[in-house]
Amino acid sequence: MNNFFRCKKIWISIVVIMLFISMDEFIQDAGAANRNRTQFYLVSTGNGDPDNITLRAVNTIKDSDIIFCSKRLRDKFPVLLQGKEIHDPGFGLFAIYGKKPEEAKKSKRFNYEEKIKQLNKITKIIRNGIKEGKVVSVLCSGDPTIYGPNMWYLEAFEDLDPEVIAGVSCFNAANAALRKGVTSGVNAHSVILTAAFGGKKYSGLDSIEKLARNQATMVFFTMFLDLKKVVKKLKTHYTKDTPVAIVLFAGYRDKQKIIRATLGTILEKTRGKKLPFEHLIYVGDFLTNRYDKTNKGK
Repeated sequence: MNNFFRCKKIWISIVVIMLFISMDEFIQDAGAANRNRTQFYLVSTGNGDPDNITLRAVNTIKDSDIIFCSKRLRDKFPVLLQGKEIHDPGFGLFAIYGKKPEEAKKSKRFNYEEKIKQLNKITKIIRNGIKEGKVVSVLCSGDPTIYGPNMWYLEAFEDLDPEVIAGVSCFNAANAALRKGVTSGVNAHSVILTAAFGGKKYSGLDSIEKLARNQATMVFFTMFLDLKKVVKKLKTHYTKDTPVAIVLFAGYRDKQKIIRATLGTILEKTRGKKLPFEHLIYVGDFLTNRYDKTNKGK
């Protein structure tokens, strides 16, 4: 009998020790998981109507404590952002971040001193929030990695191992509106995305004249675009019969519109019309190319 109780005590001791070891491992695993948990996100909310946002973006925003977003996005997602600590993301900070003061001060669009104050404020909010264990998300429209004004966040806070939540870009939405395969051209099966730097005296390796040499499909993100100058430069390599399409308000079901023309007629078709900020310009024979050559379609 004594041996029985002695063995029982030994087994109980072993079980207790095993429990302590298991608890210690659980605590360590939980601590490691907490340390590895992503706390900083750059989130695409999609382009166009609110229902173009992805489920992953919705869930990320729901799990966030601190949000940086524009007033337009606050108005676009009032229910989703309800109860969140919201701050302005600092438009224009891309123009001064990482630059020497003398270089940044050359910008005529932004006041350097004001932007530095804004940058310091944003940095403090994010750093303090992360220390408190909070999740911080910077919201963007479209694809933040294509001419996105908030990409500097990823570099400024790269020690936080930020994650980018992908979303529908204006390029995706405009492609869908056109209902054509952008890589299905006759002369080329490639697509070039550009911001049309030809509006200024620009001689970089990606000037419009140099990009146009191979007659690939070109898609213009139209910030500060001078359409007349762009058309003139394109005509150095594309014929005047090259199809052109301007997609207005891509992704907005009720406002989306397409202007179709050629390089030779696009200026006349847009004469007197004020194009909205939200538009993309497509140039390339994919716009009229068809698989069935016997059927011209609409």
